Amino acid sequence: MDDWQFRAWVGPPSGGKLGAAFLVTGTRLLTCAHTVHGLEEARVGFPGLMEDLPARVVRRGGWRRAGDLGDVAVLELAAPVPLAPARLAAPGKARDLAAAGREFGVCGFPRRSDGDERHATVRTNPVWVRRREWWELRAVDGSLEKGYSGSAVYDMSTGEVIGMMSDAEFHGESRSDLGSMLPLDRIRVYWEELDDLLPLEWLTAPARRELRELLAGVPFTPALAAELEAVTGRLPLEEFQSAWHSVRHVAEGFQEEHLVRYLRAVRRLSPDPHARRLTTWSARHMPDVARPPGASRPEPPSVIVRLERLTHGDAFDITVHLWTDGAAGRSRRAEAVPKPRVQQVIEERVAELAPALFQREWMIEFAVPQKWLSTPFEQWYVDPGRTMRMRRYPVVVRDVRRLRPDSFERDQAYERWRLLNELGRSDPRRITCDTARDSGVFSDLLEANVDYCVLVYGARPPDESLRAALSNGVPVMLWPRTRCGAAAHDECHGHDVQESLAEAVKGAHPADLPRLARDLRKRALVARDEPHCGHDLTLLWDDPSRLPDPPLAMEV
Repeated sequence: MDDWQFRAWVGPPSGGKLGAAFLVTGTRLLTCAHTVHGLEEARVGFPGLMEDLPARVVRRGGWRRAGDLGDVAVLELAAPVPLAPARLAAPGKARDLAAAGREFGVCGFPRRSDGDERHATVRTNPVWVRRREWWELRAVDGSLEKGYSGSAVYDMSTGEVIGMMSDAEFHGESRSDLGSMLPLDRIRVYWEELDDLLPLEWLTAPARRELRELLAGVPFTPALAAELEAVTGRLPLEEFQSAWHSVRHVAEGFQEEHLVRYLRAVRRLSPDPHARRLTTWSARHMPDVARPPGASRPEPPSVIVRLERLTHGDAFDITVHLWTDGAAGRSRRAEAVPKPRVQQVIEERVAELAPALFQREWMIEFAVPQKWLSTPFEQWYVDPGRTMRMRRYPVVVRDVRRLRPDSFERDQAYERWRLLNELGRSDPRRITCDTARDSGVFSDLLEANVDYCVLVYGARPPDESLRAALSNGVPVMLWPRTRCGAAAHDECHGHDVQESLAEAVKGAHPADLPRLARDLRKRALVARDEPHCGHDLTLLWDDPSRLPDPPLAMEV
């Protein structure tokens, strides 16, 4: 079976087998540093496929003696082998699989007369961690022996590798039921090139690899540590081995805005030529890094959907516009569309116009009546085949009344939007369920505080309170679509959601909020049934300057 070709043995040039290894590229294998301790050259073999191949030890972790961290070594073959490398799990997925109680396989090469490999079934769990380095392995079928060190720990149904077995606890016996594993998340600390092989979700694989390569040799300095704390608002629990290690920490644990700010600091504090190369990289892959803080940003292009309810009957006029370079482009209109066909018509019009924006960072704006603001538009489809949902792109809602040339709501929104952009960052105001229930008090609060530009709710706001916020021109609001049924805010299940949303938004540039909301929705997909602020998330993001030409019937 092709899925298992990655399993290998490793031994000295003089012959024999010392332990296990596994293929991760056409020429490179991972094993334990203690398995090849003292060796510069080794031999490896793939049982039943290819045997006795020469290899060099090209990388070692910090391991020198038993108990040391960094028990990682990389072997390089003299020539590529026509075998399938291991499929590596993303670190987050590896943790989820282990925590779910899955059983994993290990393959070893103990000293036996037949020289064949042996197999065991194990369980592990990120909770069973030692010194923040190893996860404990517990054998559930078979035993762990000398010769298993360096084995991939793999899902037996899919072949996905979650880590590498490092040792077993023998206590005078030749076999054991307990051992240790280095998860992939720790292996990449000692061999950063492993990040090029992992299925990570931030940036593209080529952009990540180029960034890692240009940061090679840049240390993690006290100055970078201070910048990291300023960007993330907290001190990390781990010690970083390099600037790349810290960049990866920000990219995988925080929002894209945090990564942009931190990369600016890395560039500023890096020596030449690293700083120049990072500037070039940023211009191609993350233009916001190259742009100075506070500089004007190009307007994102978008498809703007305008939904107007007709005076008589349950029908709507629909106009779909393109918005590029600060001006309206092509549009398509459908008149008197019955409510049951609204979604279909909008999906068709968006699919028709959107290709004009391809290869640009575009978004979708729904300018709709208030009753429609909590519609899960991101679940609608963006392509004619109805196979791709709109959530792959930034999706926001707007108040359609503000698109009217004679709208006082639009005029109110101009002032707050101007203040928000002059500040250049989001200062979220938490609106509790108790506050939102009293629309009169809430409206007065907003009227008295024109700096309330970004509101964050823990539950879907009541209609009257939402109307008060729209009338006062609040340009940005975020809320989960779940309604609050609790008698008091302290009992509301959305309290934690609100805190998470506020933390995610805090400090973000207003232009980045649509992408931030999209990323939260994506992260909620893998959270499944766990609470996450990206579940059922609505973002009202209403830039009043983005005003496409109104249908003729709406002109004044």
